[in-house]
Amino acid sequence: MPIRPEDKDRYPKDWPAISARIRARDGHRCKWCHVENYALGGRARDGTFCRARPTGTDGLRTTWPKPGDYGWCDGASQQLRIVRIVLTVAHLDRTPENCADENLVSLCQRCHNRYDAKARRAGIEARRRAVAAVADFF
Repeated sequence: MPIRPEDKDRYPKDWPAISARIRARDGHRCKWCHVENYALGGRARDGTFCRARPTGTDGLRTTWPKPGDYGWCDGASQQLRIVRIVLTVAHLDRTPENCADENLVSLCQRCHNRYDAKARRAGIEARRRAVAAVADFF
């Protein structure tokens, strides 16, 4: 997940190395749904990841659908929106300063978003209230 600018100073200076080490520890797969980092495919309605099928060849090499396009995927009965999986490293206690190995886990975008959804909604609501409170002064 992108780091909010106001939280950037809460991460250790060596965060890129820490997150790379955690992804390697977890076998470059999401710990929860087990999808591989950089995999190309789509998500079925139940959340299952299906690998993309090639679209053909350009005479020299196999061509693949681009992220954002719809394409056929293994095990899917209809075309799915194609995504490229990018693993992120999540803090299970949502505290960026706590970089203990047992607090860090590799997650795909879907799993990370689902894990952070409630906290993200609370943060959005708090920022909305803060803006509204400032507007009350004027």
